[in-house]
Amino acid sequence: MKKNKEQAAPIIPESTKKLNASVSTEKKINRRIILFFVFLCFLIYGKSIRNDYSMDDEFVVRNNQLVQQGFKAIPELFKTTYVINSQKSNYEYRPIVKTSFAIECQLFGVNPHVSHFFNVLLYALCIILLFLTLKKFLSKYSVLVPFIITTLFLIHPLHSEVVISIKNRDVILSFIGCILSLFFYLKFIETKKYYHLFFGAFFILFGLMSKKDAMTIVAIIPFTLWFLKDVSFKRMIPIFVSYLLPVLVYRYANKIANHNFSRKTLDWENPLYLGSNLFERIPTGLQSIYFYIKMFIFPHPLVSYYGYNQIPLATWSTPVVWIVLLVLLALTYYVIKKIKTKGLEIFGAIFFLVTISMFTNILVPVVGIVGERFEFIPSLGLCFVATWALFKGFKISFENKELPFPKLSSPIFMTLGVFILVFGGRSFARIKDWKDTFTLYQTDVKNAPESAHANSLVAAASIQKIKENKNMSMEQKRFYVQNAEKYYLESVRIIPDYISSLNNLGMIYYTYYNKPEKSIPYLKKAISLDTNYVEAYFNLATCEAKTKNYADAEKHYLKSIEVDPNFISTYFSLSAMYAEDKQYDKIIELNKNAINKGIKADVLYVNIGNVYFMKGDTTTAIPYFEECIRLNSNNKFLNSFLANYFKDKGDLEKANKYYDFMAKSKH
Repeated sequence: MKKNKEQAAPIIPESTKKLNASVSTEKKINRRIILFFVFLCFLIYGKSIRNDYSMDDEFVVRNNQLVQQGFKAIPELFKTTYVINSQKSNYEYRPIVKTSFAIECQLFGVNPHVSHFFNVLLYALCIILLFLTLKKFLSKYSVLVPFIITTLFLIHPLHSEVVISIKNRDVILSFIGCILSLFFYLKFIETKKYYHLFFGAFFILFGLMSKKDAMTIVAIIPFTLWFLKDVSFKRMIPIFVSYLLPVLVYRYANKIANHNFSRKTLDWENPLYLGSNLFERIPTGLQSIYFYIKMFIFPHPLVSYYGYNQIPLATWSTPVVWIVLLVLLALTYYVIKKIKTKGLEIFGAIFFLVTISMFTNILVPVVGIVGERFEFIPSLGLCFVATWALFKGFKISFENKELPFPKLSSPIFMTLGVFILVFGGRSFARIKDWKDTFTLYQTDVKNAPESAHANSLVAAASIQKIKENKNMSMEQKRFYVQNAEKYYLESVRIIPDYISSLNNLGMIYYTYYNKPEKSIPYLKKAISLDTNYVEAYFNLATCEAKTKNYADAEKHYLKSIEVDPNFISTYFSLSAMYAEDKQYDKIIELNKNAINKGIKADVLYVNIGNVYFMKGDTTTAIPYFEECIRLNSNNKFLNSFLANYFKDKGDLEKANKYYDFMAKSKH
């Protein structure tokens, strides 16, 4: 008997059909929401792709020779700190973000437009991850809740600095690490599969190695799981254990990379660094909380650097301190009373206060006192509160999971549209301010006229403009010089002991006004404030030499060498001064002492070789000139001299060698 080839179609229960239809509709909504977020990210921030490098980008990409080596630099990037300046002052440990820049350089070269593109793309990615993670944590609510929270986060102008500034990619990557760790820890709770625990720990490490802002996520993860998912303490024990490895790895790697150097903190960054106790820091901490809440509600003006005295230190007599304290006490009462309801506003308030805690100046002083980038992660908590307020205001029950996505003409969407236009428009408008370094500082100083550092930044950017534009007209050059003088004077008005501004102001009078006598008082004050300020010693010596005060010039040149034997410019300038006074033996002694100390610099050998050559002892001079070329072959004049010398001696092999070097020399 033959079997019937036609099988009866399986009967699918009606409930299953509805479930499948619901899942299909949900996926369609998710795709549309994600496309909307990507579109909105590029609509608001896409124009920033045209921008050049700006604030601090020279440290991480533009002038960072290690990063520009590409893939081969990656192992070394995990052994070094984010930035080490000329004073060997370390700036944290952030190898992930520097690795991203190294990959960029390998694939696309040093290109600010590529870097800006990836910043916008990474921001879009973090927005998508935020929405999907919130959707999992807020699964008992309508999808409208995570949608509005994410939209408010996306458009907020406080985030414009992070997205538009290439250097601040570290904040985006740190946030991505935080969100993914939350996501995988929730997956572990749901599935009990331990590989999710591994991924959760991995992304904590990823966040920490992008920027240490992620440290607060260690406290927020268990709180979030308990508050939003009713996870018990006992079930979270494996998560607590998993914290140990990423935190220990980060601390160990950070310690190795720092090489016992530390971040030198200065009064213009935050006067609280000069010595303050907890009781003295609390008022400024409360004022900082006021600043962050105020900027979330009314984000204007936006400034890349605040600092002293744009943000004056608060005391216990400052009225806003007591206002914030009373509000916090009232909030504490409200939280205690309503904690069992686990409302969105309570979660948002606690999330904000916990994550902003490390930036309030209470535990430790903060560079710049306050900063917009510091509120990137904490602002998510305020987005929760704002969303709760919207739903309450329109009397919509966000706890209704079946609540349909409202029409665009609905009051809540109309209101959200206004927020997108106002806040998104403000973020978009900020792009032109970040066009380049000079434009940023020149714009921001108008909104931060009492920031000593903001004034010094404009001045430094003005001088940099002159250095970068060799064909600048005299009229343009005069404008930038006067601009630099004006803002350096402003910075020392605000902080009379602003050491670097004193030094730089002195050099403006020497370099551009040819008034060394006017420079000397500023430089003397700088070294009186910092007896190890090698550049100021060198600059003071140069000015004194210009005014024919050779004895003091020699004293300060030698002091700069004492402070830093590797400050090579001193050997050249002091040797030139000795040569002018025909003190040739001092030139030989100075440079030979440096060589004997193990200092390797071509200028040392040139100085000695020149002395012997002027004395007519060419035979003795030649080995020094050759050693100079061995250390630095990019010396066209010296290569030409050596090539002709050996040609005349009949040593064609050496002559050709130096002719080849000469052809490759740029100067």
